[in-house]
Amino acid sequence: MTPYFTEGLVLGLGLFAAPGPKDTLVIRQGVSRGPIWRVVAVCVFADILLIALGVSGLGSLLESRPTLVALLLIFGAAYLLWFGAQRLLACLRDQSMPDTQGVDSPRGLLRTAVVLGFANPYAWLDTVVLIGSIGAAKPLNQQAFFATGAMTASLLWFVFLTLGCQRLTRLFRAPVVWRWLDAGVAMLMVYLAAMLITDSLDVFQIILKAG
Repeated sequence: MTPYFTEGLVLGLGLFAAPGPKDTLVIRQGVSRGPIWRVVAVCVFADILLIALGVSGLGSLLESRPTLVALLLIFGAAYLLWFGAQRLLACLRDQSMPDTQGVDSPRGLLRTAVVLGFANPYAWLDTVVLIGSIGAAKPLNQQAFFATGAMTASLLWFVFLTLGCQRLTRLFRAPVVWRWLDAGVAMLMVYLAAMLITDSLDVFQIILKAG
């Protein structure tokens, strides 16, 4: 284990431990005893692929284009607001508790996991832009160790999250608890979106000063 692996592992754990859309999907399936491990596999695979793309140079390429990063931040904020709105509507309509049809079916869950893993701008910001740009700045012969550390962090986090949530199954037998969970998710998404909007405004200010 090299210092670069440890650095990637610590950075990854710090980023992945901040709850996001993928985490909420895993939490919902974990506490409902749904088909969770295939969802976890998709989430981890998405992180691994995006980290690899970032460290290989895409992260540095994006970082060198602040306008593109600012737009990605805005799209990420919009995505989080949309995601939060869906959970809020489910809460208000008393549709929070998972069922065995629609989006809670195994096929629907995997489609949702793929979208949250690859089409979520928030995930790209964490893996490609942040982890990728930092990893690409490491010595060439150490980049793989750094990337492997960050990838391991994703695996450890989702396994820990899944096992932890499965212990809370009894608590989530009541529909009202699911409504509170969705309400909390909605508020969290709004908070994260506000942070991304603030970051995008900072980037735009830098662009204007540079211009």
